[in-house]
Amino acid sequence: MQTFNRTFERPAKEWNGKFANIATPIIGDVMGRQNIMDFRIRPIWSGARCVGPALTVMTYPSDNLMIHLGVSLAQEGDILVVDAGNYPNAGLWGEILTINAMYRKISGLIIDGGVRDIKEIEELGFPMFASGINARGGYKSNPGTVNMPVSCGGVAICPGDLIVADENGVAVIPKADIAEVYEKCLAKIEAEQKIMKQLRQGKDTLEIMNMENELDKLGILVK
Repeated sequence: MQTFNRTFERPAKEWNGKFANIATPIIGDVMGRQNIMDFRIRPIWSGARCVGPALTVMTYPSDNLMIHLGVSLAQEGDILVVDAGNYPNAGLWGEILTINAMYRKISGLIIDGGVRDIKEIEELGFPMFASGINARGGYKSNPGTVNMPVSCGGVAICPGDLIVADENGVAVIPKADIAEVYEKCLAKIEAEQKIMKQLRQGKDTLEIMNMENELDKLGILVK
């Protein structure tokens, strides 16, 4: 018999608000360009964005039993992060699960697998990021895991890690690093604002970022 925890330690809710307006490219840059999910994981409708702790699910290809369990266990503000094996030929999430999730105030879905009922979900305004779309439904007969570490979009995620997803992709911030990453993001935003100001004054990126030195190191001479 498999046994899983009903709950897990979540980061303070204040972090959701603090990261609400920080773009995922900023987060990826300050994390050393790591912990950004593969390009396959994309917003299913334009403008989708969500921030919240990860409730993790692993399900077998073409089966969504454990996804239903994950929704049942979720708390307000959670984001379901599902490793469905990047299986493209089944839509494991649709309108029924969306309405269930929204009633439970789940903030969004990230799934390395297929979804369906796209038009209806866009009209509902539920943030959904997936690796594919397929009309075929899923089965409900195979085991999996919930509230255990998973891999989604090429990134390892533990329950309670902070998810930030927007039009650029999905960032995963390890729970222990949230405060440090936030401070680095603020510094990065300030630095980029200074660069933008210099660009508007007529300078270019080669000069501002001292890339001429890199050209010299590579033995590149422009006459």
